[in-house]
Amino acid sequence: MVKALKIEIFLLCMIVLIGLAARSRHSLFSSTQQLLFSTLGYTSAAYMLFDIIWTLSDGVGGTLGIAANWISNAVSFSLFAAACLIWFIYSETVQGSRLLTARYRMAFVTLPAVLVVVLAFTSYWTHALFYIDAQGAYRRGFVYMIQPIVSYCYVIYTSLHAFIQSCKVESLQKKAIYQTLAFFAIPALVAGVFQVFYSGPCLSVGIMLSMLQLYIVCQEQLISTDPLTGLNNRNRFETYMLSLFSGADQADDVYLLMMDADGFKLINDRYGHVEGDHALQVISATLKEVCSASGGFIARYGGDEFVVLQKAAAEQDIIDLCSAINDELARAEVPYALRMSIGYARVGDGVDTWQDLLRAADAELYRVKAEKKKAGVQIR
Repeated sequence: MVKALKIEIFLLCMIVLIGLAARSRHSLFSSTQQLLFSTLGYTSAAYMLFDIIWTLSDGVGGTLGIAANWISNAVSFSLFAAACLIWFIYSETVQGSRLLTARYRMAFVTLPAVLVVVLAFTSYWTHALFYIDAQGAYRRGFVYMIQPIVSYCYVIYTSLHAFIQSCKVESLQKKAIYQTLAFFAIPALVAGVFQVFYSGPCLSVGIMLSMLQLYIVCQEQLISTDPLTGLNNRNRFETYMLSLFSGADQADDVYLLMMDADGFKLINDRYGHVEGDHALQVISATLKEVCSASGGFIARYGGDEFVVLQKAAAEQDIIDLCSAINDELARAEVPYALRMSIGYARVGDGVDTWQDLLRAADAELYRVKAEKKKAGVQIR
């Protein structure tokens, strides 16, 4: 009865992980991340498959039972170390870690996992990580703890790295991603500790919950992302505004910049909508380059309209930022002039809610465009 329950839990976790791995091809951003996430899912599912074989063969006497028990444990130990290494690489890739930029560093990072694999497959002779007794029962070896220590060190290191990164960055989007990476492994780590001291498929459940959590967050990121520009969309912007104004003092020194492209209709009419889409991508790339470094929250509000939420100690900083945006656009290699009309407003002085801030920035944008129109500048 106990074995049957364990197998059912393993199978449930495997089905969920395989489903997540298969669907991740359509759920994550870069192809590298897609490959790593799906590989992690399949590797974890394979680990559980060999745990099922171990559950069925443990305590079964005879040559076949002992062989199945030994092979399943050697492969299971190796796959778990590999899964932790893959998660490490995935997490560090998302964080842009320098650890992965050179071959010798990658070799150094991979070496502990290779050590676990070697110890696992030589345990038949050494009994280092485990051994199978005369009754066909699995027993832990004299250096068994090397396996969880090595495996969990990968996870703990990258989780701490992500947590430190989340404290350093000002960009809300990056902060949310790093926090997700930092806390992703908690279910798996807690469950793994339980499994070290108590028997049961705790770790499999923990891995499944961690993967499910990450997948859901990735889905939320996709829902909140504008597919053309890769920026936050209007829904994400409004959600951020709500969260910003819900916390005490969080909105201090915050400016909202509302902008749209001058003469964008002419670009579409003269060069076509494909080139118009390219112009929007050039604008979004410029906003990322100019505003992200100072922690600006950037979103595509709709059409050729963009918004930036930016903290600044003085209004002059915002004026300089607006100039930097247009200066950078002037250097864009496109067959037409790209320039933004930008209106901005600051929290305070009668602007107390996010709706007030939005209306104030919109009114300022309207004023800027009206002045340009009077000066003969084509703004539509």
